[in-house]
Amino acid sequence: MSATPKTANDVAPRGALGWLDEHTRLGPVISASLHVRVPRTANTMYFGGIALFLFVIQATTGTLLSLYFKGTPEAAYKSVQFITSEVNFGWLIRSIHHWGADLMILFVVLHLLRIFFQAAYKYPRQMVWLVGMLLLMVTLGFGFTGYLLPWDQRAYWATVVGTEIAGSVPVIGETLLMLLRGGTDVTGDTMSRFFGIHVLVLPISLAALLGLHMLLVHQLGLASPKRPEPRTPEGKAALANEPVRPFFPNYIVDELVAWYILLAVLVVLASIFPAGLEDPANPLQTPQHVKPEWYFLGVYQLLKLIPIKVIGIMTPIVAVGLLVFWPFLDRSPEVLARRRKLAVGGATLVLASLVALTVFGYVS
Repeated sequence: MSATPKTANDVAPRGALGWLDEHTRLGPVISASLHVRVPRTANTMYFGGIALFLFVIQATTGTLLSLYFKGTPEAAYKSVQFITSEVNFGWLIRSIHHWGADLMILFVVLHLLRIFFQAAYKYPRQMVWLVGMLLLMVTLGFGFTGYLLPWDQRAYWATVVGTEIAGSVPVIGETLLMLLRGGTDVTGDTMSRFFGIHVLVLPISLAALLGLHMLLVHQLGLASPKRPEPRTPEGKAALANEPVRPFFPNYIVDELVAWYILLAVLVVLASIFPAGLEDPANPLQTPQHVKPEWYFLGVYQLLKLIPIKVIGIMTPIVAVGLLVFWPFLDRSPEVLARRRKLAVGGATLVLASLVALTVFGYVS
């Protein structure tokens, strides 16, 4: 009597992965996660993956710093001094966190610029763009709230300038200023609010948005910079025949190489240019040449050049609003840059102006 042949479900899983799949049934989920449509023509430059890696670095180093940091004006400065000079490798962890914040903002901006210039925001990826813009705002919020925490002169007065800019917004400016500062001045209430937002509200928001962003990218795949997403049955047939690149392991391996290179750059920057610490914050002594961080410096310089404050404030607000809803305003199916001269040329002009304002604000 012949034995009944075993099916795939009857075969016992082997190894650690087999044991894990048997006890969690996550195998299909993991398998689906490793299959993302990546056209061979897609050129992501790995900006998005690098930004994700930097978030992990920031979460790790931030957690380590929070073990010693005390979020009150009386103790914050001394706790940062203790981390820098007494904790083993504390100076390195703090410097990596400092440079990681700057690089994370930089790569999120570069990622959005890559999406814009390659027209990867177009149908059906408008929601991906909206979530990406929210990620940029949350990332800038990390930089803004974290800058005050050392409670030295530079951090204190840069926060004064930054919150005053927010307070100049028409109609809601005074309410926004009170909400940020917890009063009319930058005090211990401001420190408490910024610390809570920095270590709790923003990480949860960013993690949720990242999850949604990655889910949308997984479902929609990466856009091809050579052709628009198909809207007709003929276009869908052409898309199905388009050569694709395996996400795993090919694309993942390239991402890992980019992460290792960036980690080396981060360690070198932290070692050669460690995060500094000025004198303790003194609300009665205003230092000369108070400026915000580089990612707000262009807007700050614009406000100084435009004599009418309302126009100066509304210009970046309108620009950001236009950028957020641009995928719904640009209805053309064209994706090639040479056929999008108005959009590409206008964006290049705005970007060059912002860079020039930032440089001018830095040297002035």
